[in-house]
Formats: sequence, C-alpha cells, structure tokens
Amino acid sequence: MAEMKRRDFLKTVSATGMAVCTPAIVTNKAYADLTPVGRYFVFLHLGGGWDPTSFCDPKGNITRGSIDPDTRNSGSRVNKFCSAAIRKVADVALEDNVDADMVYAPYRGTFNEGDMDQPGTPATNTGVTIEHVRRMLAGSPDGTDPSLLRADLSDGFDWATAKSDSAEQIRANAEGILEGRLTTVEFDTLADAMVGVTRNGTQMDADRFVYDAFCCLYGSKVRILNGVDNRTNGHDTGTRFADTGSMDMAYPDFSALYAAVKGADRPLAYITDGGGNDETAGLVPRSSASDVNVFNTLADPEGDYLDGGMKGLVEQAKQRRRQLLSVKESLPRRDRLQSQLYMVRDEGLAFSGVATRLANPTDPAEIELNDAANNGRQRQMRIGAAAMSTGMASSMQIGFGGFDTHNDHDNRHFFRIRDVLVDLHYLWRTLSVYGIDGQTTVALGSDFGRTPWYNSGEGKDHWAVTSYVLMGQDVSGGTVVNATDPLVGARNVQVSGSTLTPVDEEQSGSIRITPAHLHRGLRSIAGISNHDFSLTFPIEAEDIPVFG
Repeated sequence: MAEMKRRDFLKTVSATGMAVCTPAIVTNKAYADLTPVGRYFVFLHLGGGWDPTSFCDPKGNITRGSIDPDTRNSGSRVNKFCSAAIRKVADVALEDNVDADMVYAPYRGTFNEGDMDQPGTPATNTGVTIEHVRRMLAGSPDGTDPSLLRADLSDGFDWATAKSDSAEQIRANAEGILEGRLTTVEFDTLADAMVGVTRNGTQMDADRFVYDAFCCLYGSKVRILNGVDNRTNGHDTGTRFADTGSMDMAYPDFSALYAAVKGADRPLAYITDGGGNDETAGLVPRSSASDVNVFNTLADPEGDYLDGGMKGLVEQAKQRRRQLLSVKESLPRRDRLQSQLYMVRDEGLAFSGVATRLANPTDPAEIELNDAANNGRQRQMRIGAAAMSTGMASSMQIGFGGFDTHNDHDNRHFFRIRDVLVDLHYLWRTLSVYGIDGQTTVALGSDFGRTPWYNSGEGKDHWAVTSYVLMGQDVSGGTVVNATDPLVGARNVQVSGSTLTPVDEEQSGSIRITPAHLHRGLRSIAGISNHDFSLTFPIEAEDIPVFG
C-alpha cells in the first residue's frame, strides 16, 4: 500500500477538486485570523413550506365559511383541533415574561377531533388540557423505570407553587422529553378525563409533548413573527426570499454574507449542509462539517489514506483538473468561487487541535453532546458551534426537509415540526456548552406557509403567508407579533417604538412584514449594513423592529 501522509493527502485531493479539502480563497496570509468574531448567526430553513397553524399560529376548527361566507373552500377548516385546545405559552413557560397572546397548537394525538367549534359556540376541549400538561411537566420519573414520567396526582396541585418549589425538576422533565430520555407519561386517574386522544390505557408517548416541553424551556427566549408575507407560493423564489431577503437570484444567503464580512478565509467560515437557498454569490466558500470522520482525518498527521488504486484515480482527476484550470482562470474570481464544492480545509496545528477535540472530546459536557447527536443536522450543529467558538467559523445554515405535505398533512407535518424543535433544543445546548449561546442569534424560516384549509387528500397546499421564529442575542424573547387574521391572511403592522401592532390594511403608515424586513434587521444587529458586500446586495424595505 502506498503511504501518504496527511498534508500530502490534503494537497493531492485538493488538487482534484474533491470535497474533503480544497483551498477556497488565495490570500497572502499563511493562515486565516482565528480570533473568534464574538457574534454568531444560525439560520434554520424548513424546506417545502411549513404550516405555522400546526405550531405557533393555530386557529381552531370552525368552518371557514362561518368566518367569511365568500371565502374559498368555505366548508373546510384551518385546523382539526378546537379553539379551546389551543395552549398558551405563558401557561407552561418556566419564566413569567411571556406575552399573553403567544399560543401554540396541541400536538397530534393530544386533542379530540370530535370537539367541533360552532359559530358563536366554541367547543369544550375534552382531550389533553393545560392541567394535564402542567401536572405532566411537574411530575417525577418512575423509581424503577427512568424512561417513565409519572404525572403529579397531588390534591390541590398549583402550577405557580410547582414552578417555585420544583423548577429544576420541571426543567429536567422538559429536557428529558426533548432529548428522548423520557419516553412514556403515566397519567393514572388523570387519563379518565381524556377523550379521543392517542393513549395506551393511562399512558401516552412522551414525544407527543415535545411542543409543551419546548415552550416550557424556551417560551421566554423566542420571538414569533406570524403573518410574514413571502409573496410567492413557488419553492425556489420563496426559499430565496426567506434566506436572502430578496427574490434576486444573485443575492447571497444572510449566513454566507455575514461569514464573508467576518472573514471568508476562516477554515470553516460558512458552514452549511446544503439546505435552504445555499447561495454564496461567490463571497465565501461553503463548508460541510457533519461527518466527524473528516475531522479524524484532519487531526491525524501520520495517517495513511490512499492505496495504489485510489491514488491512480486521484492522479487521473488531477490531470483532468489541470485541463479545466486554463478555462476557469479566465473567469472572474466571484464566478470561480460560485462553483466550489463543499469543503473542510486544513488550517495547520490550530485546526488539528480543534479537530482532535471534536473527534475525541474529553470534557464531560462535550462528551454528552457527542453521544446525544443522533442525526447529521445535530452533528453539524455540534461541529459548527465548536468552530464558531474557536474562530474557525462565524455562521451556520441548517436545512430540514419533509414539509411539502400536499397529502396526509397532519400525520406528516406535526412529526416534522417536532423534529425541528428537538434539534433546536440540541442546538441551544450545544451553543451553551461551547459558551456562545449569549452571542448567537437563531432565525427559523421557510419557503412559505400552507393553505388554511385541507385539500381532498387531507393535505395542505402552498400559501404565501408564513411565520418566523427568532431566538438568542438581540431578540426580545417571550414576544409575538400576531399579524394574521382568522383565515391566515397577512395583516399590516403599525410601528411604535419597539412594538409592532397589527392593524387594518388601510391604516395610514402601516406596513406588511416581508422577509426583506427580517433581513434588514439581521444586517443591522450583525453590524454589517454599511459593509461593501451588503451595499452590493441592498435590501429594499423599511427599518422596523422585527427583533423587538
């Protein structure tokens, strides 16, 4: 077997244009500046168009025609749960500073579809109630089965007292649900009052309470923007608008723009898994970092990587690349960078040190994160947080799929939102372990929303109006802008200081929120609004307090 050391391997494979390692930008410096930038951004894109009414903008199941006799699909309903089943975040949040009108949907299987709202007569919720949720969150793990959570059955149960006396237990229970350590909830006699829910005797699967656990832990940290008009129901255009703030195909995603401003020559400047729009405009290379085996390779300076057959293939690829270089060298630098592959780049001893730490963590909290990562998104989040904390990266973009639910919507869509919340919890844990949670802003968006009615296949189709979830530094947590009407039409907002108040469309001076406003806000809090790169790709929108 031919022996090839790490640096020779990296140089050889780089020359082929293969994805493991390739130099992205030629500079006069031997190495990039690895001083941490101190301010970080993570953008989560929910591909396919998510349905906010299945989470953060629920409406209930009164027929659409009861609200507006002239509306299309008048016999359909926005949701299959009644309005009384909708839960208030303030009723479960550990912290008290939460808007009273911040609400969330009940998860599939926890509501009774037979509870039907009627005009002027809201239905009574006979499924899981907020009392059940609170007693579940305040419960205790079983003494012999740590995966079983027993709801609090005590007489005179009081949620305020439980939060005061048992906050750490409530937190541990919510974390256990989000992290999959708690798998079953025992409601015992409380289950007698539950009708039409998915349960096994007196027990229910704990993952049906992920919404509740997330709102318990993060309700005071998130800001919800309901009623953002993406102005399209086309996937490509909607994705572009959501991620860049413009429908122009040439615009870079915000995460890429920020990474370019903060140093495109950082080893993993812009980390992306290819989800979302994923456009760099040639300003910065893309770096994919979900496979820790790549870091094992980079961290081992004496590894042998290629046998003779593989080396021959590499040599053939190198020859082909030499033939192409003469053509590509005539292209502008930006155009050359646009075509680069995903990469992880060698950056000397500093990079190897971080790679070793990632591949073989010794800190207990980092070991726990490593062991807990159970999908590629979470692995990318862990590597990204470590890279940002050590100056190797400044931003990250993560994509989620499966939201284009044109059929069987409820059975498929709730499950996907649950996955997002589980991963968002993992992301926040990771940012905290690496000490940058107080310096990071997270934005979650999608191509567009989904129709406020069901089609003949029990699915929901494309709808321009959607919602964004914001979290972290510079975000006024525990707040919501409810800028949708009962049929999920977008409402305008009136700006008053740091407040956005929904108003009638014809009100003078009011504004319809679009992704352009979000991206102007992102550039502002990032401190890059006046940078040359930002001015090259201007955002045409008013400055409004999207972050509160």
